[in-house]
Amino acid sequence: MSLERLHEHRRLWREKPVLARVYEPWFLALLDAAPRGVRVLEVGAGPGLLRAFAGERRPDLHWIASDIHPAPWNTLAADAGRLPLAAGSVDSVLGLDVLHHLASPAAFFGEAARVLRPGGRLALVEPWITPFSWVVYRFFHQEDCRLTVDPWDPYSGSVKDSFEGDAAVPWKLVRRTPRERWRELGLGAPRVELLNAFAYLPSLGFRSGSLLPARLAGPVLALDRATRPLAPLTALRAVLAWIKP
Repeated sequence: MSLERLHEHRRLWREKPVLARVYEPWFLALLDAAPRGVRVLEVGAGPGLLRAFAGERRPDLHWIASDIHPAPWNTLAADAGRLPLAAGSVDSVLGLDVLHHLASPAAFFGEAARVLRPGGRLALVEPWITPFSWVVYRFFHQEDCRLTVDPWDPYSGSVKDSFEGDAAVPWKLVRRTPRERWRELGLGAPRVELLNAFAYLPSLGFRSGSLLPARLAGPVLALDRATRPLAPLTALRAVLAWIKP
């Protein structure tokens, strides 16, 4: 079933070219965290979309795409909390929509820090909670959005499906975790860049159909950028970045 779902995402990506326009700013934000010519580990690679984009835009990068579900377009199948890579073997760890799906964030951060070389960077694009996004995630999204969630043990006592997520986890982790805790995990404190996503909403994401005509994608993405000063109130996404000391 998991591989079928990934195939479904790849099919929708092909049939809805507006999705590539909507996701492009998030992909570019992640690629900005990778200096030229470095070795990159992508976690939660899923349908392989970021890897394909990187191959076109950043062929200088040496890309390793990993996901918990085996898929022929990814490099390896691995749990993000038990990575089969040597210590200090990659320069950047990147992921899109990974953290809020993990049952054990601490294991993931520990492993990311282990495989990163000193000075390497972990960068994730994740959901973020603002007054506007809370309404969207709480009432119009298929995943949970529990402001009371324990971000270090978000699925305690439950048998978790790998696609199950909670949009509040990244926001809660960043807001409630002291610098000392990040240091114990081998990372510096995170930097946060908020992103509006007004173009994403009418695209309907990975669902059939779209309310965003392709010809309007550019103007709506421009609106996302123009309204960035309002992002503390309106952002749906954030780029989260940690550096290994």
